[in-house]
Amino acid sequence: MNKTRIKILIILLVISFGPYYIYQNILYKDARNIENEKSIVTITASNLEKEYALNPSKGDSKYLNKTIEVKGIVSEVTDSSMVIDHKVFCKMNEKVQKTLMNKQINVKGRCIGFDDLFAVVKFDQCSIQQH
Repeated sequence: MNKTRIKILIILLVISFGPYYIYQNILYKDARNIENEKSIVTITASNLEKEYALNPSKGDSKYLNKTIEVKGIVSEVTDSSMVIDHKVFCKMNEKVQKTLMNKQINVKGRCIGFDDLFAVVKFDQCSIQQH
């Protein structure tokens, strides 16, 4: 009888703490801090867009969800985003200054894919890199 109670207690503990363990260690992961990650490559906005335009699935396999540094000239600025060389859309971490228009810039961010409609490569979690 004593062994049966121990088995039942163990089963109840597994049932009670199992979902918590799965949530904490498998399902829930801290958000990536792209600003602190090292970029896998530095590439011009034009070259990145060309690679995606030629073969989007190859571009995705090479760049999707990876930290990349893109360089080029700022062609469009809004409060929280910018476009580089009319080819790469960057959703910025901080407010963007209009004075960056037409300036050479390096931006690091996470590639989230190619937008067929606007023919631009999209990035999020972007930050300006100082060189």
